[in-house]
Amino acid sequence: MSRNKKKTSKSSRPARWWRIVWLTALKLGLVVLLALVVYFIYLDSKITSTFSGQKWQVPAQIYGRSLALFPGKYLTQANLILELEQLQYRRSNEVTGPGQFSVNGGSVTLFRRSFTFVDGEQSAERFSVEFNRTGISRIVQQGKSLDFAQLEPQLIEHLVSPHQEDRELVRLELVPELLKETLLLVEDRDFYQHRGVSPLAILRAFGVNLVAGRTVQGGSTLTQQLAKNMYLTHDRTLWRKVNEAFIALVLDFRFSKDQILEAYLNEIYLGQNHATAVHGFGLASRFYFGKPLAELAPEQYALLIGVVKGPGYYDPRRFPERAQRRRDLVLRLMFEQHLLDRPAFEQAINKPMQLVPRGQYLNASFPAYMDAVKRELRQLALDPKLMHSGIKVFTYLDPMAQTQAERTVSQLVPEMNKELEAAMLVVDYQQAAIQALVGGKTAGYAGFNRALEARRPIGSLIKPPIYLEALAQRGRFTLGTLLDDSPISLRNNNQDWQPQNFDKQFRGPVSLMRALADSRNLPTVRLGLQLGMPKVQDALRRLGLERRVNLFPAALLGAVDLSPYEVTQLYQTIANNGVHQQLAAVQAVTDQHGAVVYQRASPKSQRYPAEDVYLLHYAMIESTLTGTAQSLARTWPQPTFAGKTGTSSDYRDSWFAGFDQDTLVTVWLGRDDNKSTGLTGGTGALRVFADYFRQRGKHNLIRYMPEQVEWQRFSTNSGLPVPEYCPNSWLLPAHKATMLQLAACD
Repeated sequence: MSRNKKKTSKSSRPARWWRIVWLTALKLGLVVLLALVVYFIYLDSKITSTFSGQKWQVPAQIYGRSLALFPGKYLTQANLILELEQLQYRRSNEVTGPGQFSVNGGSVTLFRRSFTFVDGEQSAERFSVEFNRTGISRIVQQGKSLDFAQLEPQLIEHLVSPHQEDRELVRLELVPELLKETLLLVEDRDFYQHRGVSPLAILRAFGVNLVAGRTVQGGSTLTQQLAKNMYLTHDRTLWRKVNEAFIALVLDFRFSKDQILEAYLNEIYLGQNHATAVHGFGLASRFYFGKPLAELAPEQYALLIGVVKGPGYYDPRRFPERAQRRRDLVLRLMFEQHLLDRPAFEQAINKPMQLVPRGQYLNASFPAYMDAVKRELRQLALDPKLMHSGIKVFTYLDPMAQTQAERTVSQLVPEMNKELEAAMLVVDYQQAAIQALVGGKTAGYAGFNRALEARRPIGSLIKPPIYLEALAQRGRFTLGTLLDDSPISLRNNNQDWQPQNFDKQFRGPVSLMRALADSRNLPTVRLGLQLGMPKVQDALRRLGLERRVNLFPAALLGAVDLSPYEVTQLYQTIANNGVHQQLAAVQAVTDQHGAVVYQRASPKSQRYPAEDVYLLHYAMIESTLTGTAQSLARTWPQPTFAGKTGTSSDYRDSWFAGFDQDTLVTVWLGRDDNKSTGLTGGTGALRVFADYFRQRGKHNLIRYMPEQVEWQRFSTNSGLPVPEYCPNSWLLPAHKATMLQLAACD
């Protein structure tokens, strides 16, 4: 009996041990399962919220102006072709798709790309632009004349996120089928069949690697690659691989295959532009080829897909032969899987890679202009989250004008003096739109922006505001009014001030018009004192100077420090017939979906009557014909510009501000150490002004006489209006009211 009990006791011990082991394993399994469930719930919550919302910090895209085309516009055929080439349009004999153009005699036929403008999306369209000697004569589309057309604006810059990642988002439905099919062929053939993780792919990769004796093929699905890029580090650890699989399972469970594929197309790392990572096929297309994704050829798709395997190893700029072998391998796969027929394959594999230079995937780099854009964006105080959500910032930048301004300054200024620095603004004064801005003589230099920040004595550029204020005093001053050009001595700050004319000569009585055209100092001082310093202060305020400056008599000759930007604001009002509008670089801002979040609505106000400004323009035109800016007349004999030279004391600053029918240009030259340049406004800044218009082209200034103004004779002896038959008189425009008070002949 006792033996049986002992046997039973001994036999039950293993059973109890296994039961304990089994129960312990079960409990551990339940704990692990519970932990996995909790972890999956955590992953699901985290991934779903981030993947459903804003996945990336997408840089703001900065665009230049959209080139408007309409009959009568002053634009040469050559300039339109340059614009198209800058936009990476391809010249072709037959225009069959977006991004192409052809030239036939005096006509340019182009296929404009689709683009979401400020006023909405416009589809791609084909039209022809015909030219005559004065500009655009006609725009034709399918035999019908168009009143208006426009090109898409040039992408100028990306305001890259703090994480130094750059990308351009693409929508899956707009991605070419050939790219999608080739990508899945190379990276994940079973993408639409597996559930985020493919055991077969893992086994296949394991076998290939085992035979090769090294890692030559990965088993990660496209979804796993996305998980790694978006949520994990690139550490080669087992836990990272497990996490990668878990996240891929969650992504596949929660989101559609198309959503995952679109995210992959926008997330995948495809290169490095200096310190900035290039992510997504949309940006990679521009980074390597300078074109939108939809316009690439099969061999270009093959290169982008080939780079996916190793953007550093297959960098086509650093290792062109290696990258081309990888590209050709992808092309062969495309051919073998019938994505390309034999003629297309042979044509593609024989093509060179044809990459754009690094950094030129954006159409240009204009740091000085971008300073103005960033300054305005800060003033708009947009939501910081919005700034990193792929907004589009539409500016007034004219890339052709900016390039020419930089070229003129960088080539001409060093020839004058190697120590010289420069600033230049080009403005569409009717819209108060800054088209170009140069902050220094070195093109593309992102340093101190003299156009915005440097405040220097403006010299005789102060004179037009003084003379305009005088002409606005109806009944007191006309263009024929005689001013005293004789020595004067003033007591200022317990010191005697004896201003001089530039030529150290005195002419006695001179007309107001000649005093301004010849930039006579002594008549100007007397005129300013007659008006009173408060009136001069008010003139600057009315013309657009926003900050208050302390004026004393020496300020009447330009001893007042303004930046080139502030000077341009004053002259914008003068050039625009007395209509003031705040200068702007930013036209509008839209969010990533095209909705407008900001639209410029800067009000216009008539600061001076048009008839008063017309009289000032007459004198400023005379300055470019027979006055201090008469060197312009040697190139353009007919009235083409109105303008004013400016020189500060001891030749420290050389200025010129002038305008044609459309464009105002302000130029400053000086030294950062404030030493003498040896240049006047006429021998320095005016040369830069003239060279810019010589290269860029001018539009002759035409000013129509207002109804309140008529021609009137003025006595050269008294400066008073006299009858037409009087000798010793000359014809000048004047307010009609002046004719009611005619003096007798001398």
